[in-house]
Amino acid sequence: MARDARLEQTARYLQKEGYEAMVAANNGQNLFLDSNGVFVFSGVRPIGEGAVLIDAAGRSTLVITPAWDLERAAAASRTDATLGCDDLAEGLARALRNAKVDPAKVVTVALNTLDFSTARRIESVLGGPRPAKDGFASHIARVRNERELAASRKATWIAERGYERLLDIARPGMREFELAADLYCCMKALGAEDNFLLLSASQHNLAVRAAGHRVLDVGDIILGEITPCYQGQFAQICRTTVIGEPQPLVREKYAVLQAGMKRGQAAAVPGTRVRDVANAINDVFREAGYGQYCRPPYMRVRGHGLGITSDRPGDITDDSDAVLEEGMVFVMHPNQYIPETGYLMCGEPVVITRSGAESLSARDAEIDFIAV
Repeated sequence: MARDARLEQTARYLQKEGYEAMVAANNGQNLFLDSNGVFVFSGVRPIGEGAVLIDAAGRSTLVITPAWDLERAAAASRTDATLGCDDLAEGLARALRNAKVDPAKVVTVALNTLDFSTARRIESVLGGPRPAKDGFASHIARVRNERELAASRKATWIAERGYERLLDIARPGMREFELAADLYCCMKALGAEDNFLLLSASQHNLAVRAAGHRVLDVGDIILGEITPCYQGQFAQICRTTVIGEPQPLVREKYAVLQAGMKRGQAAAVPGTRVRDVANAINDVFREAGYGQYCRPPYMRVRGHGLGITSDRPGDITDDSDAVLEEGMVFVMHPNQYIPETGYLMCGEPVVITRSGAESLSARDAEIDFIAV
């Protein structure tokens, strides 16, 4: 008997399709925009190449590298067994023998994320290339369970504490990278396992970027894309902060982003196509006279999925046919370049509910400022 709903669902899929087992692989990179099949099926964030073997009876084995990571992985894994090794292909061959699985009746997930030579050696273990179902893990995990949603909320809490730290310490004369390093350490101390952090400043921003050597000055608009990970769940907030009192024009234009956010949240109910949510946000900018800027390079997307469980529903764009489902989690951000002010950022992680996209943040984005 499988030990969680996703393993049970996978077993039913294998039975229906006539496969004996599935091998879901990962290269050890835990990327905030991607789904990690090893984590989805085991609950373990791998630090090296790994795989989960699931058979049609619902039995599961985590194969992890390097071998010395076995103790940590076994303690955290939801699989029936955990096997540590220094060669993933050899370890997987052992797991297949233990499970008495016919390698010719295996379907794979994300072998293409592995080192080329490792992937070819695994194919050799399987007796040749096998059918690939690379989007399976992302699809099966597209709706967060209670444990994952709680972790997303905690990751959001960490992000908000990181932003509070920015408001506390950012001052003229500080370099961008000094501010970013302090925020990174602050959130790490609060439990963040990882952090995708973009933080930059200018008197007229063209976009957000990684922190550099620029010295902060009065009148700068600081952009922050703060994305900590907690228990495998990334959460992202997008913030705009002015050093000194914001000009009335900046407040006026920022209100357009806030209105776009509210419009998008209201539109994002279960069953809605992603393109309709993106267009609801874009309509606010069109009404304000900025319709021609609702495209690259003035903006990229109106939000996106958050790994490492599932990247669904994908990018929030006006050409996406993805359909929202209750319980999906992603970041919604009507970030936008506006000619009069430069690029501004406003965004929250949201969960889809029957009444729309509920923000996981305790406080929605405002045009904040640092007194000087």
